[in-house]
Amino acid sequence: MKKRYLKLVFALLMGTALLGGGTAFAAESVPTLANEKPVTEETVLEQLHQIEKDWPQDTIWGTSKTPGTHKNDVPSTEAQRIMDMYPVDSTYACGGYAAMVSSLIFGDAENPGRKLEDTSQIRPGDIIFLVNNATGKVWHVMIALESPDEVHAFQYTDGNHGGHVHWPQSPYGKENLDCYRGEKAKYRLEAWTRYPESVPYTGSSVNAWPVENS
Repeated sequence: MKKRYLKLVFALLMGTALLGGGTAFAAESVPTLANEKPVTEETVLEQLHQIEKDWPQDTIWGTSKTPGTHKNDVPSTEAQRIMDMYPVDSTYACGGYAAMVSSLIFGDAENPGRKLEDTSQIRPGDIIFLVNNATGKVWHVMIALESPDEVHAFQYTDGNHGGHVHWPQSPYGKENLDCYRGEKAKYRLEAWTRYPESVPYTGSSVNAWPVENS
């Protein structure tokens, strides 16, 4: 009887230990950004504001032929995989800038990207491609700073914007999904996200990048 009791106690203790280990493992498996914070729209916005400080408006960022240009030196395995789908340079110009920003936020090879089926669910940090409908070639690449609003407009940041880094300077310079819809549109908009599917779209990032009138 005593042995049976001890075995029962031992089994309960082992079960508790395993349960605790399972809980710890679950906590460790929560998707994180490059800065090890959980992947949320709020934490991505924090990273974008920091990137704006590190790579401010009018920083030189052009092609490999642009004098004094900066380029992407950040390990960008996953961002490069996405760029290669089109293909787009992941070192210089707009593709290089977008690859760098994406990697600084979501990491090198972590948080694999996927193409969005619904572009109205674009979120901060998503990669935006403007693709020529006639040729299938990419005209420009950007990073979304917020989700599209009630009129389908959203702020963005990009490189090689006249040979420089661009951040919103007024509330009137937004991109708009409607410009890339319909049979007469010259370009279509394609979006890739690195938010895990376990982190659903919430709509909380609509108008999340306010810019004062200037």
